[in-house]
Amino acid sequence: MAQHAHHHGAGSAATQTLERMNRFQEPEGRQAIADLHLPDASRGLDVGCGVGWYALWLAAAIGPQGHVVGIDPSGERVEAAKRLAQTPGQHATLEFRQGDGNAIEAPTHSFDWVWCGDVLHHIDTPQVALQEFIRVVRPGGTIIIKESQVLQALFLPGHLELEKQLQRAEIQVNRQEAGAVSFQERRQRTVTTMYEAGLSPVQIRTYMVERHAPLDEATRGYIQHSIFARNWGPRLRPFLDAQDWQQRSALCEVDSPQYILQSPAYYCLYPITLFTASVPR
Repeated sequence: MAQHAHHHGAGSAATQTLERMNRFQEPEGRQAIADLHLPDASRGLDVGCGVGWYALWLAAAIGPQGHVVGIDPSGERVEAAKRLAQTPGQHATLEFRQGDGNAIEAPTHSFDWVWCGDVLHHIDTPQVALQEFIRVVRPGGTIIIKESQVLQALFLPGHLELEKQLQRAEIQVNRQEAGAVSFQERRQRTVTTMYEAGLSPVQIRTYMVERHAPLDEATRGYIQHSIFARNWGPRLRPFLDAQDWQQRSALCEVDSPQYILQSPAYYCLYPITLFTASVPR
């Protein structure tokens, strides 16, 4: 793990959730970036950079002559990213600013590649965003769409029916935000969306985050706070029957005798998928 994996100040719950997810994904995320073989000294754009962790790893991959610009609509996340970029030992040029993936403030063909991580499924008009990515990347350059959990993760091994019910309930809750098509469905349509935007062929590569007991701090923090308490927290209660909620509480509450994260046999599986395509020449 990198030395910078400590908490950079408190932010909103959403910002902390993003930071936890990035720290949890770090080893596989860095490996996925390494396997892209991004050109040394290249110029890249991270659309929806969040709190800046992936931009930091992308910058490390392209070397000190490289340049990464991270944009995010949230001022709070941009400020968190700027703090992260001041980490000692950070060599590549990193720049963070507020920006919109649907209307990127950058000249045509000004980047060698665009990275968009866990963001495209939140955009209601993904074709518009992809057209913008194509515009700002030079012909022959690369567009990389990263999505976590295109395939559902496994957080409650051995409790298949309960986990399915929790996932179904989560989709119902997300419909309020996602509309008619759930985020899960949107993630699975990434290739179709890219083809419709004129990007083909699309390469697909999935990395499996595998963690088992005893859990490191980053893993425990992510599963407990982001999955059990937030995603599967009280907001799901109206969508579950009493028995499912009781079983969920027995497995997911820290003070429960059956708390699953304290089991010496605990493990989780969590996929990260990269969809990459070249901009037509």
